[in-house]
Amino acid sequence: MDRDQRSRQQKSRGGSFTRPAQKRSLSSRMGLQKQRPQTTASRRPAPNPNPQPQRRQAPPAQQYRHGTQQLNPQKAGYTPGEPRRQRRVTQAELLRRRNRRRALGVLGVLAVLALGAIVSINLLFKVTSFRVETFDRTTPADTGIYTEDEIIAALGIETNTSLFGFSTTEKTAQLQTQFPYLDNVEVNIQLPGTVIIKVTPATERFACMYSGGWVVLSDSLKILRSDISQPAGLTVLSCSLPADFAPTPGAFVEPVSYNSLLEGETETAETAHQDATEILMELLDELEAEALSDGVTVLNISDLSDISFTYQDRIQVLLGNSNRMDYKVRLAAVAILDPEKGLAASDKGTLDVSYQQTDGEIKGYFAPEEPEPTPTPQPEEGEEGEEGDTESTDTSSDAESQ
Repeated sequence: MDRDQRSRQQKSRGGSFTRPAQKRSLSSRMGLQKQRPQTTASRRPAPNPNPQPQRRQAPPAQQYRHGTQQLNPQKAGYTPGEPRRQRRVTQAELLRRRNRRRALGVLGVLAVLALGAIVSINLLFKVTSFRVETFDRTTPADTGIYTEDEIIAALGIETNTSLFGFSTTEKTAQLQTQFPYLDNVEVNIQLPGTVIIKVTPATERFACMYSGGWVVLSDSLKILRSDISQPAGLTVLSCSLPADFAPTPGAFVEPVSYNSLLEGETETAETAHQDATEILMELLDELEAEALSDGVTVLNISDLSDISFTYQDRIQVLLGNSNRMDYKVRLAAVAILDPEKGLAASDKGTLDVSYQQTDGEIKGYFAPEEPEPTPTPQPEEGEEGEEGDTESTDTSSDAESQ
């Protein structure tokens, strides 16, 4: 053996080189190790190669009040313990939460929009001008006995105020009461800043008697004024008024619907719709269509089963109830206005067009007014005495002759 080989062996013995692996038995190759039997006293549990951290045991339930656990460490009486078990959230609850968040978002957007609209309305839209016109939008408007300045001043609206800071309905009612000779009034607004007042002047048309005198009405039955004596030149309207009727200029008259044929009976579907105001307006429209309205002097709707009107104070037309009103008025117009087929201009009497035959046909009957008999002239007192003297002388002479 040479010197180099001996040095390599020495170095390997000294640990400078890796030692050859020791031989292992069959049991060690299979992972089995021989253990020496130990006595019961000296037996100890084998150490766990993967030790687990020990959990801290929760304190007993007696330490908690009412079985609850204080989770906030900053509050008094906090006791650490295991966290509560989280409740399982269902799909329905998730959907409810999503809908709730969506609704809150929509409400928030609407609130912002409403706030913006209010601010813009109060800051942007101001009253800058006024305009008075008729209902057909023609100017200058016919305001009757009033002037445009009076109507605008009565509104009580100043310029540079909010265009939406007042109620047009309230202003309309205010003008109707304050100006009775305006038959129809309507207040509107027009963006960006114009107030429009539409008017229709009222004309005196009817004179209606009540317990305290007479009231003058317009075409729409608006009270214009009151008077103790009967106004001249107006159509007399005879209707049933409420028991507590008191005339107020600017208010409207609502006649009471009275029907003598239905007195004490229950209203049916055919009779429940009959209203005195509606029947009067229908009658006025039919008279206007047949060119009879200018000659009508009296209208009587006190009894809805016995409606009538008087033409030129000489012909009283009986219409009966409101059934087939248009045909009755047309038949009366032919009888009155047609000189060849109808009445003469000097005839006086009663024209009855209310009778309806069994086949549905309506015929008119005219009953002329009978002239009053001429009174017999009575002799004067002197003539009666002379006649008495002559008769006495004749009788005396007869007696002497006998």
